[in-house]
Amino acid sequence: MTTQTLEYNKETGQITICEYDEGFLDSSNDITTAVMTLALEKLYDDYGLELGDEVVITKKRSLEKVIKFLVKK
Repeated sequence: MTTQTLEYNKETGQITICEYDEGFLDSSNDITTAVMTLALEKLYDDYGLELGDEVVITKKRSLEKVIKFLVKK
């Protein structure tokens, strides 16, 4: 049975799509740049930002504890 997972490696900073076959890693593709680009495009779209606008994100310890988004236009 083949299983695909989306994984983040905190040590390398890479986001990868991994494919496992019978529990063993079969392939791994680095998609970090694509994911970051899409996330930033969505953030800019969601907040109606233009090129040159700044976004400051303040967080405490985990993404579940984002305490402030500051948008500068």
